[in-house]
Amino acid sequence: MLAQLLLLIVAVATGYQLFSLVCAWLFARWQRRELARPRAADATLPGVTVLKPLCGAVPETYDNLANTCRLDYPKLQIVFGVAAADDPAIAIVKRLQRDDAHVDVELVVSSDRIGSNAKVSNLNNMLQRAKHDVLVIADGDIRAPRDYLRIIVPYLDDPRNGVVTCLYRGVAARTLANHVEALFINTDFGPMVTVARQVERMTYAFGATICIRRSTFDGLGGFRAIADHLADDYQLGHMVVEAGRQVVLAPVVTETVLDLDSLTEVAAHQLRWARTYRICRPGGYLASVVTHSTLWATLYLLATGFSANGAQVFAAALGIRLLAAGCIAHFVLGVRRIWRDLWLVPLKDLFISSIWVAAFLGQTVRWGGTEFVVAPDGRMVPAIEPESDPEPARNG
Repeated sequence: MLAQLLLLIVAVATGYQLFSLVCAWLFARWQRRELARPRAADATLPGVTVLKPLCGAVPETYDNLANTCRLDYPKLQIVFGVAAADDPAIAIVKRLQRDDAHVDVELVVSSDRIGSNAKVSNLNNMLQRAKHDVLVIADGDIRAPRDYLRIIVPYLDDPRNGVVTCLYRGVAARTLANHVEALFINTDFGPMVTVARQVERMTYAFGATICIRRSTFDGLGGFRAIADHLADDYQLGHMVVEAGRQVVLAPVVTETVLDLDSLTEVAAHQLRWARTYRICRPGGYLASVVTHSTLWATLYLLATGFSANGAQVFAAALGIRLLAAGCIAHFVLGVRRIWRDLWLVPLKDLFISSIWVAAFLGQTVRWGGTEFVVAPDGRMVPAIEPESDPEPARNG
């Protein structure tokens, strides 16, 4: 009986993998059409202020920030912000101000807080220096194609559109932990987004890109409205939809340059994401059990005592999973090296499945050195009131 139940779940989970391939193909076809459209003339483009919250520095930080300074856009202001006067990112921003003196780059250093989310407080301090009506909020570890702003900003010309966001791929640097995190982004997160886009309207944005008009943002309450939310990007998209506007998933793909030193860090980051998702969208989180095809195929193999039938089902399910993962990462996200990393996907899948289960075992998350309790509406409060200001949370 157990084996039969597991076989049914394997069939459903494998069906999800095939469906994700179809959704990715539909998205890629639309993506190619959209990217082939003529770009708007410079004179018609509005001014843009890019807000980049920073905390600390890693070897890739200069290149990450330089990428933003060298975007091809006619009217561009970039505001970087840190909370601490001794943050090592300050020296990097000052170097950029020298190296790219023709770019309007500002640096804000302020520890003022408006809520539990340190990154949102940082962004609120930076917002005071914004010169343009169109805001683009992007994490400090994000890199984008040179024409990125030319692609996303014109979507705001449609008054129905409130926020523009986009997919991103993970780029691993140095450690196994980064490779595991990148594989999650490229073979789990990306496919889930393309599936969601086909079956429901977008109701959330991603921290990799949030493009919104200042007037729209202020009408929603600004950063103060999301200052206590852990998933501030998700909440902002939700607020836009509640206000009667659309969240648009743009065709451009950015990349996040990962900097995690250990699998323990990966587990903590994934658990924070999973637990927040479970608390805020319990139905959706429970339904996501069908995305864990490697787990169910492995359990079926064990339940059948490694029988020939069990091995055949396992091989078929795993083969389809790897095909879907490789095709979506390569053709939608542009991850060319995915094929040589596929051998890690089954191990990563089982690791992520354990995180999925662990998300049910508590209500707290750890972020920026502080333990928080996450409420059903996504707000977070310190589990224990800190005696001093907590360490500012890094991006993500």
